Amino acid sequence: MGTLEEFCNSISFILSSSTVEEAFYDKPGNASRRRDIKSVSFKDLVLSALVSKEYYKELCRRGLRKEKPLFDSLFKAVLKSTELGINFAILGTFIQMIPIAYSSISRSLDDTLKKASVTIRSLDENDSIYFSKSLQILGLSYLGEIDSGFDYRTIGKLPLYEVLLHSSSDSAVKNMLEDYKYSRLVADKIEKLGMEKGVLEGFLSVLCQVPDGLIWRKHGGRTAITVSKMSCEALENPKLINELDKFLLKNGYNPGSTADIVAVGIALFKLGEWYDKNGVNYFNSMQRGCDRVP
Repeated sequence: MGTLEEFCNSISFILSSSTVEEAFYDKPGNASRRRDIKSVSFKDLVLSALVSKEYYKELCRRGLRKEKPLFDSLFKAVLKSTELGINFAILGTFIQMIPIAYSSISRSLDDTLKKASVTIRSLDENDSIYFSKSLQILGLSYLGEIDSGFDYRTIGKLPLYEVLLHSSSDSAVKNMLEDYKYSRLVADKIEKLGMEKGVLEGFLSVLCQVPDGLIWRKHGGRTAITVSKMSCEALENPKLINELDKFLLKNGYNPGSTADIVAVGIALFKLGEWYDKNGVNYFNSMQRGCDRVP
């Protein structure tokens, strides 16, 4: 026990399997093991998670040596998915997981998240280039202008951190920039209520507090705010959850950014448990061995 390879194997498994767990549970408007939706299938999510594991592992290893860039991992994951004929359906999740995986060689979850916050602010022009290339391959038609004169697909030489600041109204990006505030909320709900109830209540709570970024980008702000208000009502009255689900499915509104935030929240919960049981032992062992940690 205690090698860098074993450590990063565990981290990458937790991060990738969190997507599968997120999709395992029913949530309004989302794909799950019980059903596919028009824009994404359960199979898409599971296969995307399987592809991602190797790149989370690579980020973990590179984080030890501070090797950059980071977002070439996204580019590689998208390329591999394309090669294998997989619909890469976890873009928002993967983007949020990158700083966590890169910062994961720590004694505790708190240390990892502190390092991730610094990592996010260090994302540079090379990360922007790989981010842009990934979007071009995915060909997401709804990724257009963020604000006046600024477009995801033509981000040029701007540092990626600046790009994220321009798009901070997107709920998944907002989550990253605010130190995973909403994913922490989900993790807290899971700790208090258990996985299934915690995931559902966490999903509704996040969607209530911040309009879904994917819905906003595809269908406009008014629709996203309407869905957010309906989620608040469903949170107060669980009998309305089914009504919200039917409304979302009927209109093709997928709260995908909220699902991404939930997947990261599951990862934070599981990482917290894992660090509490194993973090210090791994960390101390690596300090004594060949894989020296600072």
